[in-house]
Amino acid sequence: MSTSVYSRYRAAFAQAIAQVLGVPAPDIESQVKPAEPAHGDLSFATFSLAKAQKKAPPAIAAELARAVTVPGLEVKSVGPYVNARFNALPFTSEVIDSIRQAGLAYGSDKDAGTGKTVVIDYSSPNIAKPIGFHHIRTTFLGHCIANLYRALGWRVEGINYLGDWGKQFGLVAVGFQEYGDPARMDDMSHLVQVYVKANQRAESDPAFDEKARDFFRRMEAGDAEATKLWNQFRETSVRGFKQVYARMGIEFEHIEGESRYQGKMDAVIEQIARKPGVKDSQGALIVDMPYADNEPPVLLKKNDGSTLYATRDLAAAEDRYERFHFEKSLYVVAQDQALHFRQVFRTLKEMDQPWADRCVHVPFGRIHGMSTRKGQVVEINQVLDEAHERVLERVKQNMAEGLLKTDDPDGLSEQIGLGAVVFGDLKHKRASDYTFDWDEVVSPEGHTGPYLQYAHARAVTVLRKGGGAPATYDAALLTLPEEQALLRELMRLPEVVKDAAEQYEPSLVARLLLDVAAAYSRYYTLGNQDREKRILVEGNEPMRAARLALTDAVRVTLAAGLTLLGIPTPENM
Repeated sequence: MSTSVYSRYRAAFAQAIAQVLGVPAPDIESQVKPAEPAHGDLSFATFSLAKAQKKAPPAIAAELARAVTVPGLEVKSVGPYVNARFNALPFTSEVIDSIRQAGLAYGSDKDAGTGKTVVIDYSSPNIAKPIGFHHIRTTFLGHCIANLYRALGWRVEGINYLGDWGKQFGLVAVGFQEYGDPARMDDMSHLVQVYVKANQRAESDPAFDEKARDFFRRMEAGDAEATKLWNQFRETSVRGFKQVYARMGIEFEHIEGESRYQGKMDAVIEQIARKPGVKDSQGALIVDMPYADNEPPVLLKKNDGSTLYATRDLAAAEDRYERFHFEKSLYVVAQDQALHFRQVFRTLKEMDQPWADRCVHVPFGRIHGMSTRKGQVVEINQVLDEAHERVLERVKQNMAEGLLKTDDPDGLSEQIGLGAVVFGDLKHKRASDYTFDWDEVVSPEGHTGPYLQYAHARAVTVLRKGGGAPATYDAALLTLPEEQALLRELMRLPEVVKDAAEQYEPSLVARLLLDVAAAYSRYYTLGNQDREKRILVEGNEPMRAARLALTDAVRVTLAAGLTLLGIPTPENM
């Protein structure tokens, strides 16, 4: 298994302490944490040893610090802590070389997930509707989590589990008979218009609503005419969806939907009937298991005999395990559905499925305040269009002022606009709600996607002006505090990728990239006050080469991290 610079030093530090104490190294390694920057890079607290050794923690720390030696580390005690600081050499060259050798794979560990499969259910729009803004979080989070697991060597089975079954398709069908143009059967926007009209009609016309229900019952019964019409609507929707996903750079291993389980649900219900059991409740069929006070039961069939989400999700879970034998099955779905998934997983457990605990709901909070210049947002495409439009204004202004040269302002604006919207979401902790603010999202300054893309483009520009990244350099020359601080930020990406995957938390990668960009900005601006501290220092080729090598490591780290987030990396801004 490949190991990062940080994890190698942490393991060596823990091993040395364990050897002195005569205990297993893993027991110590789990207790080694990042130190306060003023005191070093690694820290081991001695409080847990005080009782057994009958000594004060500071005394234990002092003894350990004297006894522990690790090549490449300076070990000292500070109060009850044994701290270690990376020596400038070989640390500097190890970080830069590991990044440059890995390239865009920096942060990855392809050995970590060998032989393991993760199924990720995300995005999941309903057919005959556009991909709405409320799908932004599941789509971006799911895509990034999939990228993180791929980076760690897992086999990823990303599933876009379409809402392609239910009464709403009855509404589209009967609505099309009333309001549709047969010549526009393949027009996604027309289907949406029909659905909106049909939905409004159903709310005020019970007979029309019943007609839609009847059409869905025909679908469930396998009626040939109903099935043919449904297939046409589905194909039109999927074609439209694929165009939007292509714009976002997203591909799924599987596009399938609830309809996959039509005809397979009676077998699941029979299985549940054996254990834990089923029972009748006011004409509906429910799972017979204990429920908390006021907890709604798990409905398997309504009193008209039609199935529900839970029935289909139970069938889907079984099907996915049979197909993929997953180590994990993730459902990237809003927090609102927490009870639903809790009950589905509990039902699987009551069915004695040994893999039930491998199913995980990955919930997320809501977005507030998202609107466009044309009013309330309906589609993701509208959000991306407006981001493009807002960025293009700035790009054209910068071109007119001579601040930017590009042969493709439209393409560049698309990259920056997409990056702005994606990062505007992923920088927030998954579980938190946030308020969407256009001025903040597309700003080239602050905690934004354009700021990170600009940091990457700046590093590319510096390298271009400096004649490219040097093949060889002298790491011993990189002694400025800002250089050493920057190296410590760059070093963190492999560890952060692992943490982000384990916690299903892309914001950890987003926040690290902001730290890298800020550290590089501080380093870059040193030359404004002191010419000798410029990256492209004149008259000192060895120093220039060393600083260009460090800049190249910054470029690679930002590009690798942004790619994991699903954000484009323009080289000129």
